[in-house]
Amino acid sequence: MKYLDQSGFSLMLSVASTWFKRGSGQQFRIPTRWGSQGRLNLIGTYSFQGELPQLEVRALTGSCTQAQVMAYLDTLAEQCEPERLTVIVLDNTAFHRGKAVQEKRVEWEAQGLYLRYLPPYAPFLNLIEGVWKQIKGFLMPRLSYNSLAELEAALRVALNAISARFI
Repeated sequence: MKYLDQSGFSLMLSVASTWFKRGSGQQFRIPTRWGSQGRLNLIGTYSFQGELPQLEVRALTGSCTQAQVMAYLDTLAEQCEPERLTVIVLDNTAFHRGKAVQEKRVEWEAQGLYLRYLPPYAPFLNLIEGVWKQIKGFLMPRLSYNSLAELEAALRVALNAISARFI
């Protein structure tokens, strides 16, 4: 089984706090240094097909879309071996369940790739969430990265530490 998920790795801001009068209608905003260009997204699967679990990832440009999920699933379907059952476990994100995904299921199943969905509101059942937590919480330095390139370098070091495979 493979657990599919996507995760955003955002540049971290310095910790700050402020007080303002309640009900004033004002909202305090902390400006970001990089805006939408300071975000890196990954889509990945956590595979249990060998002796050890294997994380497979793909970096995404911009927000994760249904088209990107489908392209990733196409890549996985091409790698399927007909004699070996491959099951992808997805959460209930709208772009995992969309019409285009449902229409493509028959084709993927013919290639040996089957989709199954977790129950609603049960992210704790998705084993890849623990992998994302390990990467973000332990393998990457907690700091404000000065550039997207620095963030990408730190992420690559973390992914290499757990032998992730880019697909």
